[in-house]
Order: sequence, then structure tokens, then C-alpha cells
Amino acid sequence: MEFSTEFEKLMNDSPLDEVGRHHNQEHLSRLVDEELREAKQTNVINTDRDYRTIRISSAAMTSVTERMGRWVERRNDLIVKMQAKFGKNTASSADAKQQEILKDKEEKLSQAREQYMHDTHYADMESAYNRSKDRFETMRDEHGGKPPVKRKTLLYGISIMAIGFIEWFINFSTFNAKYPEGIAFGATILVALAIAFASHFHGALLKQRVALFAPSRTKTQKRQELLYQGFFTLLLILALALVTYSRYDLLSETMLATTGGGLPALPGSETEEVSIWGELWPFVFMNLVVWMLGVGISYMTHDSEPDYQEADKDYQQSKKRFFKVKDGLIAEERRIDAEYEKKLGAIKNTQKATHAEYATIQTLLERLTKKEDSMVKQAVSYVNEMIEKHQMMLVAGLRSNQLTETKVGPDLLSVDAYQQKVITINAAFVRTKLNFTEY
Repeated sequence: MEFSTEFEKLMNDSPLDEVGRHHNQEHLSRLVDEELREAKQTNVINTDRDYRTIRISSAAMTSVTERMGRWVERRNDLIVKMQAKFGKNTASSADAKQQEILKDKEEKLSQAREQYMHDTHYADMESAYNRSKDRFETMRDEHGGKPPVKRKTLLYGISIMAIGFIEWFINFSTFNAKYPEGIAFGATILVALAIAFASHFHGALLKQRVALFAPSRTKTQKRQELLYQGFFTLLLILALALVTYSRYDLLSETMLATTGGGLPALPGSETEEVSIWGELWPFVFMNLVVWMLGVGISYMTHDSEPDYQEADKDYQQSKKRFFKVKDGLIAEERRIDAEYEKKLGAIKNTQKATHAEYATIQTLLERLTKKEDSMVKQAVSYVNEMIEKHQMMLVAGLRSNQLTETKVGPDLLSVDAYQQKVITINAAFVRTKLNFTEY
């Protein structure tokens, strides 16, 4: 690294190791003698605001500033270079390029989202999904969390087809014997559909009767339910009447052809007539059994609450549609992320190297801080040792020369008060005097 050599020189240099060699007891004595002579003339010892005389301040700090000052200048120059490197890297072209790419990415994502939502009617699908979800969850809460009866559409369809086949076998022979084949085929289908529809709605009514006619429902709703149930009941009666009449007529014709008698009358009067209804009632009963079977199937496949299954189905379908569209949006966003990730790869590699350099610089600064703290502490110790010795020698000199009336410092302290005064320096004082650059 470009700063390593200069940094190691600073770390290996110890300019204060011999700073106190020339400041011995004799030198301090000369300073005190000069100040005592002035005190005899003025009866005052002049000091700065911290009660340190000009002579001791100069003597104590001169060697420190001379020796350590050069080290501090080199240290400050290194700090300035490091800060310049730091600032250059922070505002580097790699960072600016990264910000430009990220901004472009966000703009493209925003445009893609907006276009995709417009093309897929995303907002409408989300709204429909939320409405169906609220509707279903409200009904589920009303049922204490119990889910609706699961729809078995395939099984139900097979069951309806089975009913149709049964109706075919029961009724087709009757219609085929009485009508042309096409009419017989159509009539059989119509009767089968009529019985299937009637059984479907009658089974639903049987399962949902409590909810459909609950006190909470209006008279209009109840009347509407009765109307369409009445319609399908009428449809059932007409279908049964059609097949019963056709069968009766067929049996009558058969009886007439075999016996040569007249048309049979109402049941109960003649043996022949009884035999016709004896053949007819099982036929009618079979159709009723098919209807009852359909009612039972419908009963089992419906839920006791009207629209609960429909709400569930609507919710599931809207959820499927919405999440399909949502997954498409997520896929598009991921595609754009992958596209820009390639562009950011090279920038990230450059930044990684830059961050490693930042970490190295930070480590150097931490080591330098420990070094300078140690040197400042050494300087403070040296200066304070001189100041304290000077203070003690000055007080002793004033007393030995009967100058105890002398006043000291800006507040004109007595000699005793001056002796108790703490006039030492701290690390901040040394740093200020030596002009340490902050970082």
C-alpha cells in the first residue's frame, strides 16, 4: 500500500526518548533565580491565566515542540493524504456508476410493473380476490370455522349421468313403442333432464331449508325460493304424468289387442283394469325412486348454508387467477433483477477492493492513534514534572528570601494559595500546542 513506508517510519520514531536530558535541576534553578529577582523589584510573580510563568511554560514546551513537532508535521501530512484517498474513493466513479445503474433499475422495474398491471388488469383481479376472500371468511366465521361441504363435481356428474341411464332404460321402451324413434329419444332425454333438475333443486331445498326460510331472510327471498321450487316440482309432475300417461296408453292398446275388449276404465271395477294398474304402478314407482335417488345425491353434495359452497368456489378461483398474475409479476421483477445484477457485478468487485483499502487505512489510523496517545502521554508527564518542580522550587525560593508577601498570577494569589494551586497541563493542551490534525 502507498502509505505503508511512511506510516512505518512514524511508528518506529520516538522523538521524546531524550527530551528531558538538558532540563536538569540547575536549569530550573536559573529560571527560579530570574523570577525571584523580578519579585524583589515588583513584589509580583507574573504568570499566564493558568498560573504558569512565562519562563517555565517556554522551557517545558520548547523541547517537546522542537522534537515532537517534526513528528506531528509528518503525521499530519500522512493524515491529509489518507483523507484525500478516502474522499476520492468515497466519491469514486464506481460509486457514481452504481448509483446510476440502481436508479435505472428502479425506473425499469416501475415501468415494467405499471405495464404488466395494465395488461393483466392486475388491480381488478386483486380487488375481486379481496372481495371473494372477505365474503368467504365472513361466512366461515359465521359457521365457527367449519368449511363448506366439499364439492365433488366429477362424482356428482357421474351420478347424474347414471340417473339419465336409469331413466333411459325405464322409459325409452315405452316412448319407442308409442312414438317414432327420434321423438322417443327426445322424450326420454327430456324426462330424464326434468327428473334430474327436479331432484337437484329438491335435494338442495331439503338440505338448506332451515337457512332458506330463516327469520333473517325477507319475504321476497322466501317467495322467490318457493316460486322456483314450485316450478321444478311442476316440471317433475309433468314428466311423471307424461311417462305415466304414455305407459298407461301403451298398456291399454296392448290389452285391447290381446283381449279384443274396450279401453280400460279407472282401476277397481274390472279384473282387466286392475291388471293394467298393477303393471303401471311399479313403473311409476321406479321413476319416483330415481327422483328420490337424485334428491339424496343432491342432499349429500350441498351445504346447509346457501351460497357457502359458491363463496368458497369463487374465492378459490379468484385466488388462483390473482396469484397466477402475481407470480407473473414477481417473475418479471426477478428477470429485471438478474439483468441488472450482471451490470452491478463488476462495480461490486471494484467496491470490494475499495472497501478492503478503507479497512486497511482504518487499521493504520487505529495503530497511529495508539502511538500518538502514548507520545502525548509521555509529553504530558515530562512537562508536568518540570512544572511541578518549578512550582515547588519557586515557593521555596520566595520563603527563603523573605518574599512571602509576593503576589502570584492574575488574581494576585498569596504564596500559600499558589502552592496549593494545580497548574499542570493535560493531553488536550499538548495536542493544541502541537497542532494535531483531527481525523
